[in-house]
Amino acid sequence: MSSFKISEYLNDRDKKKNQGTCRACLKEVAWSRCRVESHKRMNCPAATDEEKRKFSKRPASALNSSNQSELNSSFVSTQSIEIECSSCNLSDGDIKNINVKLANFFYRTGISFRLADSEAFKDFISSLNPSYAASMPSAKMLSGSLLDQQYVKCSNRLEETLAAAQNLTLVTDGWTNIRGDHLVNFCIKAPELQPLFYKSINTSGISQNSQAVAAAIIEVIEELGSEKFCCVVTDNAPVMKAAWRHIEERFPHISANGCTAHCMSLLLKDLSNTPEHAKTIKDSEKVIKFVNNHHIVKAKYEAMRISAKIPRTLSLSVSTRWFSLFNSMNDLLFSKYVLIQLADEENDLLAEIAPKTTSAAVLSVIKSNTFWASLAKLVKDIEFPANIIGKFEADNAPLSNVYHYFGELYNHFEHDKIAQTKVKKRLDFLYTECIGLAYMLTPKFAAQGFYFAEDKIDIVGSAENFASKIVPDIAEDTAEEVGREMIAYVGKMSSLTEFRGQTIFKMSAKEYWNIIGHLEFPSLYKIAKTINEMICSSATAERAWSTFRFIHSRLRNRLTNDRVKKLVFIYTNCALLDENDKNDYILEDGAVLDGNECEEPVE
Repeated sequence: MSSFKISEYLNDRDKKKNQGTCRACLKEVAWSRCRVESHKRMNCPAATDEEKRKFSKRPASALNSSNQSELNSSFVSTQSIEIECSSCNLSDGDIKNINVKLANFFYRTGISFRLADSEAFKDFISSLNPSYAASMPSAKMLSGSLLDQQYVKCSNRLEETLAAAQNLTLVTDGWTNIRGDHLVNFCIKAPELQPLFYKSINTSGISQNSQAVAAAIIEVIEELGSEKFCCVVTDNAPVMKAAWRHIEERFPHISANGCTAHCMSLLLKDLSNTPEHAKTIKDSEKVIKFVNNHHIVKAKYEAMRISAKIPRTLSLSVSTRWFSLFNSMNDLLFSKYVLIQLADEENDLLAEIAPKTTSAAVLSVIKSNTFWASLAKLVKDIEFPANIIGKFEADNAPLSNVYHYFGELYNHFEHDKIAQTKVKKRLDFLYTECIGLAYMLTPKFAAQGFYFAEDKIDIVGSAENFASKIVPDIAEDTAEEVGREMIAYVGKMSSLTEFRGQTIFKMSAKEYWNIIGHLEFPSLYKIAKTINEMICSSATAERAWSTFRFIHSRLRNRLTNDRVKKLVFIYTNCALLDENDKNDYILEDGAVLDGNECEEPVE
C-alpha cells in the first residue's frame, strides 16, 4: 500500500482529541493512518472503489474474485485491521515503560529537555504511535518527576553494588562550575567494576583548609563504612597532602595517595621549563596563533594540510589538559613541511599581514632550521612522560605502575642529569609506603628490584608496618612473619628459572597472589590483596567534571546544582541500569578536565 498524508482524507484536526473529520462522509476519525485505512475499508459509506482498493490489504487483482471470496477476504481484512489498530492503543503500564525509556534517552545523551516540547519531536513521535504522542512527557516531567524516579532507581542499584564490595578506593577532586560555585565530587572505584559517581557537594561557603577537606572525605567514608575502604586518591595540592594526615590518623587502615597522572603532568612541565625549551614553546605558540588568527592564512594552511593528508590541525596547549603540550608541539612538528611550503608560496601575502613585524617574525621562525631542530628535541623529551600519563589515567591503573614508570623515565634520561634530578624530585614528592609495596608485590618488578638503592632498606619495615595498619589486632609475631615472607618472596622472584619466570612474570600482581602467592606466603597475602586493589590516579574524578561541563553548559546554565548532580549521577552510573548500552556519548577518548581547577598544583 502506498504512503499517504492523513490530511488528504481528514480535515478540521482537533489536536487535543487527536482526531479529524472525514472529507467524504463527515464522520469523526482518529488522526492516525491505521484509523483512516480502517475507516475507508469498512465504515465510510462515501468511500470510492479506488479508495477501497488503495487501502485493501490484498493485491488489486484479488478484488475481482467471486462474492464468496469478497466475503472471506473482508473477514480476514477486518481481523488484520483490528490487530493493527490495537497496537496503537497503549495501556497505562505501556506508557509508563515508554516514558522511562524516553527519559533514559535524554539522560544518556545530554540532550536538552526542551526538545520534548518541540512540535517537530511531537510530530515524529506521533508518526510512530499517535496513541503515545498524546501522553508523552513534557520537558518539565523529564527534568522533574521522571528524573527523580530514575535517580532513586540508580541510587538503589549503587547501594546494592557497594554493599557487596570491599577494598574500595575513594577518588575526589574540586572544580568551579559555570556559575562560579565551588564543587567537590566523590567517585568510588570498586574491584572489577568501572568507576562509580557517588555524590557532589557545594563547598562555596566553606573554607578550603585541610581540616574542612578531610572532614568532607571522612563523612563520605563513614556513610558507606570505613571498613570497606582501603585507599583515598586526591590531587597533589598542599591542602590535600595535609588532609591525608587527618584521614590516616582517623582510619589507619586507609592509605591516602596523590594523583600520579597529575604529578607526571607537572613533571612534563618541569622538563619543558628550560631556557631552550621555553623559547621553542614560545616560538611555537607564535606560529600557531598566527595561522589560526588570520583567516586567509588558516584557509591556505588547511587546504595544504588536507592535501598532504595530515590528520590534525594546529592547536595551543591548555594547562589543565594533561596531553595538550605534547599534542600541540607534535602536531606543529608534523606540519613542518606544509608550513615551510606555505611560507615560500605565499610569502608576499603573509608579509603584508599587519602588524608586519609580527608576520616577519613568524616567517623567520618557520624558515629557521634551528627552530625545527629544537622543536624535534622538545617533542622527543616530552613524548615518553606524555605516554606515561596515558597509562596512569586508566581507570584500573594499578599503584605498582607508579614507581616502575618513574624509574623507567629516570633511566630514559641517563645522559641528562638535570632531567634525572627533576624525575627523582617528583617521585620523592609522590612516594608513599604503599607505592613501594605495590611495586615490590608485583612479581616481575620484584625480580628486577628497585631503581634506587635506598628504597630497598625500608621495604621489610614497610611491609610489617602496613600489616599492623590494615589488621589492627595483628600479633607482633605475625607482623614479623610478614617481614620474613617479604624477604623470602623477593628472593624467590629474583632466582626463578627462565622457564618458571616466563610463566609467573606474565601474571599481574592480582593474578599471582590469588593463584600462587596466597598459598606460599599467606601472611604477606593479607597486605597484597589490599594493595593490589589500589589505583594511582584521580582521572575518574577529572572525567566526571568533563561530564558536568557538558551537561551544565553555557546554554543550560539555569539548571540547578541538584539537577545537574542527578543527571551526572545517572549518566556516569548508567551501566548499573543498562547491561546493553555502556557507550560514552559525552566524553572524548583521553579527554580530561579543561576548566577551572580549584587548587593550584604544587610546583
